[in-house]
Amino acid sequence: MTRNPLKNPHPRRKAGEPRTKPGERQANYRAFEKEIRGYFEKRQQRLEIVATTRTPGGQVLDWVPLESQLKGGEIATPPPDRETVIPRGRRRAKLTKFELEHPAAERGPQGTVPILRKNLSKIRVVSSLGDYLSKHGRSPGQHVRLDNGFYLLMPDPIGNHHYTITGQSTTCFGGEGNISAFDPYTGSSTDFSLMQIGLANDDTGQRQSLEAGWQEYQQEYGDWVPHLFVFYTTNGYTKYGDNQGGYNQDVDGWVQYDGSIYPGATSSPNSTPGGAQYIMQIKYQLYENNWWFRCNGRWIGYYPTSLFMGDQSVFSTLGDHASSIGFWGEIGDVNEPTRTQMGSGYWAEDGWTYSAYQTKLMVQTDRGGGLSDYDGGSGTTSDPNLWDIITHMKSGTNWGSYFFMGGPGNS
Repeated sequence: MTRNPLKNPHPRRKAGEPRTKPGERQANYRAFEKEIRGYFEKRQQRLEIVATTRTPGGQVLDWVPLESQLKGGEIATPPPDRETVIPRGRRRAKLTKFELEHPAAERGPQGTVPILRKNLSKIRVVSSLGDYLSKHGRSPGQHVRLDNGFYLLMPDPIGNHHYTITGQSTTCFGGEGNISAFDPYTGSSTDFSLMQIGLANDDTGQRQSLEAGWQEYQQEYGDWVPHLFVFYTTNGYTKYGDNQGGYNQDVDGWVQYDGSIYPGATSSPNSTPGGAQYIMQIKYQLYENNWWFRCNGRWIGYYPTSLFMGDQSVFSTLGDHASSIGFWGEIGDVNEPTRTQMGSGYWAEDGWTYSAYQTKLMVQTDRGGGLSDYDGGSGTTSDPNLWDIITHMKSGTNWGSYFFMGGPGNS
């Protein structure tokens, strides 16, 4: 079947604005910018920086001693490595590469790890610090429980949240999969588009989660390309800050371990609809009281389980296990109807080389690292007129459990 190249001729819109008079709005923006700039300047001043470098793509990296990230300097040991396997056969894809994986990339001294410096000069500040640190750039909406037991965050009163998702309710200790690496169109600086894995515990009635994948989000990264991201919440997305929740290293919680791949990193090349295909391999694993994250065969860092314990019994929190696992695509936006694309922007029916996909989906069913085929059912979408999903759980092929997903939005 011949398909026309997907295009989106619409210019990107300005970020959504609060309903205030122009003078009041500008005063709010100035106050927000001062607050956010001061917050990130203080975070940088706390770092024990021994070198600063710039990537070919222009990211500024501060290099700190590995042990300086934790009081006492006791950095954990990652899980045992295993071979990175790329599915072969008729549908071939290659691993995408991150900037510091190239031999000519400038790096810090041995024994140091990179911390991405926030470039606020490229970000249009339109929210308070609390909202900026949140997953969706504003206050959270309500959660609903799907038929399979998986909880989803729904739209909030001043914005919208869209998804195509599969979820499995099960006691588990990690999961993994391959996610296709596309570069979708996002309609404004406060819109985002992502593909990810998510592990959650809802045993206490308040969601705790770990999430990771790729995300295009100008308001977070200052550009219009996909970035690797990690995210966590300890409190149902209600509070953000050090040891409570947030993206990447915007807040304390994440411990960087690898010297080449880091939260916020850009990768290339990306998949081309109808052309060459690239994937990102992602994995979370609970190991020796830490949730380790692996990307493209490298253990890049971890979240200590102590973040999730609080005053709850450890056995009912993400400090001990996850109660559900999911894989999905997601869009956050303010302006409606949204023109932000999910996945590649093509429908799930467009299939191989056009649609976005996630393959070899596995769930860790025991504490020793054992894996089983993921079974996320038939999938769910928030608006079938804008996005869709086609699942093939336990397919018996070299793709294992997989799905195609995505859509063009209101393009």
